[in-house]
Amino acid sequence: MGETTVSGDPVDNEVEIETDTGTETETETEQAAEQDLRRDIGRGVVWAAAGNIVMRVAGILVTAVVARIFSPDEFGVFAIALAVFVVVTSLAELGMASAVARSVMEPDEIAGTVSSISILVSFTLATLMAVFAGPLASLLGMPAAAGPLRVMSICLALTGLFAVPGAQLVRGFRQDRILIGTLAGFVPANVVLVVLALLGQGATAFAWSRVVGQVVTGLVFVYFLERRYRPEWRRGLVGPLMRFGLPLALANLINWTLLNADYLVLGRLLTAEQVGVYMIAFNVANWTTAVLGSVLNGVVLPAFGRVGDDRERLVESLVSATRLVALVAFPIAFCTVAMAPSLVHTVFGAQWDAAGPVLSVLAVYGACFAFTLLYVNLLVAIGATTQLLLVQVAWITALVPAMIWGIEVGGLVGAAWAHVVVVLLVSVPGYLWAMRSGLGPLPAAMGRALLRPAGAAAVAGAAAWVCDRVIDGPGMGLLTGGLVAVAVYLVAARSMIEHDLPEVGRLLRRLPGRRPRHRGAHR
Repeated sequence: MGETTVSGDPVDNEVEIETDTGTETETETEQAAEQDLRRDIGRGVVWAAAGNIVMRVAGILVTAVVARIFSPDEFGVFAIALAVFVVVTSLAELGMASAVARSVMEPDEIAGTVSSISILVSFTLATLMAVFAGPLASLLGMPAAAGPLRVMSICLALTGLFAVPGAQLVRGFRQDRILIGTLAGFVPANVVLVVLALLGQGATAFAWSRVVGQVVTGLVFVYFLERRYRPEWRRGLVGPLMRFGLPLALANLINWTLLNADYLVLGRLLTAEQVGVYMIAFNVANWTTAVLGSVLNGVVLPAFGRVGDDRERLVESLVSATRLVALVAFPIAFCTVAMAPSLVHTVFGAQWDAAGPVLSVLAVYGACFAFTLLYVNLLVAIGATTQLLLVQVAWITALVPAMIWGIEVGGLVGAAWAHVVVVLLVSVPGYLWAMRSGLGPLPAAMGRALLRPAGAAAVAGAAAWVCDRVIDGPGMGLLTGGLVAVAVYLVAARSMIEHDLPEVGRLLRRLPGRRPRHRGAHR
């Protein structure tokens, strides 16, 4: 047909047709790959968000129970032990599990070597922590934390053992399996916690519950793997992995030191009871991070990694992710500020009322910290781990003296304000600088993406504050204020939710009184 209708050499015409067909095939392949990525990301977001909400609600219920069994002193002792543990754990696999989670390096090539390094490092650190638990606890002003530290050295060893299986599930966007594993570990861990608490084991009960939960979760992760890798040692990979992982591990070390610097400072300057009160307030303030943390680390990081070579798509993804974080972080922060005293009293009991004013301030920090998590994931995805490390060093350098000054001036509330001031004046500007150095000028749309979510959240927070103040009783005020705030926010932010969270938007469209849109109608 082509030879009779197109003038010219038939051979040339055939070559031209073959070239067009090849181009079309290549385009179709790229489109199919893009659709697969979007499907994986969408599935990951839904499962990660659902899993975090389920785990957060379950965690709140467990904490509400044990807060009535443990004293603030026992919470304070465990807070110090936990702070040391998470700081040391940041080095357990030298940041190399992220290499397995990124598509740039294939697991078949690096997973065995990553596993060997992770196990070697984690077992070494676990041994050192167990041996020096006593002197370390005394140095931090909390000698009673030595016992829990020795128990949690077991968790430190397990971290390296299960590093690669967890990274494999993250790489495959299998947040559904991660949720199952987390739930499988959560149940026996908290049964152990409550039983040991009733037996009077104090802070050590928290430590043993973590060991049980980590063992069960890790085994479930391994069971779900479609491919398992034995430890091996490829000398040629050690150098590249170290160059990738060490800056990231140091950044993680600084990051977790930042998250726990307050406890390390508080342990030296305040009593165990005050540290326990602060721990309750800080945990509640981090509800935003808890909801978004796994979504960002488990979904956004691999997604950024897959488009890391395309600056335009990466910046578009950053703007969308900024708006998504704002849609979740702002309403939680505004409502927590509005109802903090009632929230603490109702959920944890009267003995924790001192945490209410601290929570009112830390809720602002929680929202800001959620955005820094997003920026960290972007910097990791584009390989800017050195800039990330510089920002983390600046953050902790400013935070420690600010914490000391805040405690001297305002006690626990002063310490909370130190967090807010440093994150707004040092860390957020630092991350913006780091992103500009890697991506070039950032679009103004990043700032505009915050305005509408902030406005809707402010209205919802104001409604919650009014209900909490008008209605008698902290329990009824919290319940009524929370329900009213949710309703107000869903109305004020509905169009944004339907656009950025289509799965939630579909649920909202099924609510009574919602008129279906005609196909092709203007959004």
